[in-house]
Order: sequence, then structure tokens, then C-alpha cells
Amino acid sequence: MVKPEMYIELSSPSLGVLEKLFVSKGDHVNKNQAVAQLESSIEQAKVNQATLDAGNESEINNRKVQLDYAKRNRDRYQTLFQKNSVSRLEKDKVDTEVALAETELKKAEERKKAAGLTLELSQAQLSLKTIRSPIDGVVIDRYAMIGESVADRAIMKLAQINPLRVELVAPTEYFGLIKKGMIAKIRPERPAGTELKATVTVVDQLIDPASGSFTVRLALPNPDDHLVGGVNCIASFGFETPSPIMSPMPEKPSAKAN
Repeated sequence: MVKPEMYIELSSPSLGVLEKLFVSKGDHVNKNQAVAQLESSIEQAKVNQATLDAGNESEINNRKVQLDYAKRNRDRYQTLFQKNSVSRLEKDKVDTEVALAETELKKAEERKKAAGLTLELSQAQLSLKTIRSPIDGVVIDRYAMIGESVADRAIMKLAQINPLRVELVAPTEYFGLIKKGMIAKIRPERPAGTELKATVTVVDQLIDPASGSFTVRLALPNPDDHLVGGVNCIASFGFETPSPIMSPMPEKPSAKAN
């Protein structure tokens, strides 16, 4: 049987109301493609405010001007102090003003950095309102409609069809001959007359005694999406078909002499 590699019930990491649907049933989607959008006016407003705060340089520029003035003033007082024209108390005062101006500048720079982190947070919260496909695949079904809440429910179902997964049921005589990494020729029912190559990925290490068989899984590339899932197939390997294992006939009971 040829099947999709996986099915995904796609849901939202964030609560909200569905505002837009970008894909319909049967559409092909790429990994990270936006497939749905939740209402996000509040999150967008937060991003706009955070962007403004993160880009505001006025406080830092103001603190730099104050620091430059304090340093020039300190240099003047240093010259006057060397000439004994001002007291040590006045010199200490201007030195303190420089230190305070440096501290205020560092605070302004820290607030600017914090504003940048707030912007990153608000952008991350906004991005959660956009639902993206985690795989390359096809939309199998849609469960939610525009205007509905997505709380505790899936929005749509996706299937990964490249590669496809081939599941074989092999008879017991093939056990030990089929190994991981082997290449098999696959002939699906549809499209008719198609022959493809698949790689063995998993070989079941247990034999089902009731059916006398074991399962094998293969990966079948499907880059052009021309194959469909849910069809039967036949697989052939590069070795001769082994002879069936015959069960020994039970011995007939011997007649007892009187």
C-alpha cells in the first residue's frame, strides 16, 4: 500500500478567532507557508508601539549632550582649581556631575536595549497569529471557518506526499533477505504502467505466526506529486524469489497390536 508519509492535524499555538484562510482542500502547500491568519489587531498595535520605542534615539542623544557639557565644565574647573581660583568643594561638585551624567547615559542605553527586546517579544507574539505549514504537502481537509474560535481544535489536516510511504507485507521466506537501505522496484496500481524505485527504511523484526508474514516500510520519492496515496502496489527486489517454506507433514500414528 502506498500512503502519505504522515498526516498532521494542524492547530494554532495561540488562542484567537480565525480571520483568514489562505488555502483550500486539495491545495499544495510548502513548508513555512502561511495557511491561516488569526485576528491580530492588538498584537499589531503592540508591534507598532514597540517599533517606535526601539527606534527612539532622543533620550540617548540628550544624555550625550549633557555628558559633553559636564565634561567641558569639569575641564574648566580643573584649570581654575590648579590656579587656586576655585575650592576643592566646587571641583568635587563638577566631578560628580560628570559621573551622574555618565550614569544617566548608561541608563538611557539600557532602556533602549530593553525597548529592542520588547519589540522582539511583540513580534514573536504577532507571528503566533499566523499559522504556517510545518511540511511540504497537500491540504486534506479544513475543519474551521472564518470567524470561528480555534481554541482546543484543529484548523486543517495536511498530508506529506513527498516522500510517500510504502508498506509491504512480505511472506516469511523473505525474512533476512530484505534489509534496510535496499532498493526495490515499485509498481503502483495508479498511474498504470509506472515503475519507480523506493528505499527500505524499516524491516519488522517480528513475524506474524498467524499470517506467516512480516512488514517492510519503504520511502518512495514523489517530487512532482504525480503519485497518489491510498493505492495498492507490487514490489520486487534484486534477488530471486525464495522457495516457500513448507511445513513438515505430521506423522501418521502407527497401529497398535492387540
